[in-house]
Amino acid sequence: MLAWFIIGVLMVGLYYMFNKYEKKIEILEELVELNRSSINNNKQNIERNREDINQNMKTIDKNAKTIKRNKERLEINQELLGQLKDN
Repeated sequence: MLAWFIIGVLMVGLYYMFNKYEKKIEILEELVELNRSSINNNKQNIERNREDINQNMKTIDKNAKTIKRNKERLEINQELLGQLKDN
């Protein structure tokens, strides 16, 4: 009789432990799902930022060409001003 009592207590203990860990696993699965949505949002933000970076690189290239052209004009203007001062 004592053996059946001990077996019953062990069964109740095991049942309690399994339920406890099962609840923890469910919580972890929910956290994983929440993080998946965050990861997907971050992937979309990364893609959008890549597009913005590409647009900015194009603008930088245009601006670099404009700056180069303006420097050339400035040098020509300074040369002309220097010639005017000499005369």
